[in-house]
Amino acid sequence: MREGSIVKLESLINQKYSNLNQTEKEILAFIIENRDFVRKASLSEVAEKSLFSKSAIFRCCKKIGLTGFSQLRYVLTDEKDSEQDSLISVDYLAQTVKSMLWTVNQFKSTNVDDIYATLAAAGTIYIYSTGWQQQIMAQQLQRDLYLIGKFAFVFPTGHDEMQLSSTKIKPGDAVIVISYKGMNATIVQLVNNLKLNGVRIVSFTSFRQNRLAQAANFNLYYDIINKTVGIERKTERFFANLTLLIDIFSMGFANYLVAKEERDHEHGEYGQRKSK
Repeated sequence: MREGSIVKLESLINQKYSNLNQTEKEILAFIIENRDFVRKASLSEVAEKSLFSKSAIFRCCKKIGLTGFSQLRYVLTDEKDSEQDSLISVDYLAQTVKSMLWTVNQFKSTNVDDIYATLAAAGTIYIYSTGWQQQIMAQQLQRDLYLIGKFAFVFPTGHDEMQLSSTKIKPGDAVIVISYKGMNATIVQLVNNLKLNGVRIVSFTSFRQNRLAQAANFNLYYDIINKTVGIERKTERFFANLTLLIDIFSMGFANYLVAKEERDHEHGEYGQRKSK
C-alpha cells in the first residue's frame, strides 16, 4: 500500500463521486481540507471535530474502496512522505522516471478507445486550458491532432473569451479541458452546461478530487513533479508528465484512426462482394 497509495485514494474518490450521497461528499471535503489533522487523529477525534458520526466516516471510507479509517490514515501518511521527499535533495532523474511511469500506468488502465471513438465521431474538437504552461500543452495537442488528420480549435485562456467562443459549440462536438487543479467554478459550470447540450467532455487533470474530473465524461490524469529550486529553496511544479501524456495519447489516437480506417475499408469491400 505504500507505493502510490495517494493515487489510489484520489482515483477512487473521482470514480465513486457520482455514487456518494451529500453527507459522504461533505466528509471527504473535510478530509481533504484537514489532511494533517486526519493523518494523526483517531476516528473518534475526527468525528468530534467534523461533527459526523464515527459510523458515517467509516462507511465513507468503505464507499471509496478502502478497508476503513485505518487504511485512510496510511494513505494520508504516504501522501505526506511523498511531499517531504520532494522538498529534500533527491535524485530528480529517479523521481522523474517514477512519476512518468505512474502517468503511463494510469493511461494504460484507462479505456482510451472510448475517448478515441468520441473524438473520431466529433463534429469539431475544441481544447481549453487553464494556466500558461497548460496553454502551451494545448497548442502541442492541437498540432498533434492536426498531424493525424483531426483539426482542433484552441480556446483563448480568458474565461470571457471562452464563454463567448462556447456559443459556437454544437451537440456532437467534443471539448478537451486541460487543467492542473480542475477546481475553477466558471469552467466547471461551463462544462456542465455543454454536457446538457450534448457535448462530450474529456479532462486532462492532476490526480485530485477535482470538480472538473467529476463533471467530465472521460478523464485522463498526469502526475506533476515538485522540485525545490533556487537559492531561496522554492518548490516549483514541473509538467513533464503532461507533455508525456499528450504524446502517448496522440500516438494512440493515430493508431486508433488507422485501425478504424482499415476496418471500414474491409467492411466496405465485404459489402460490395455481398451485393454482387
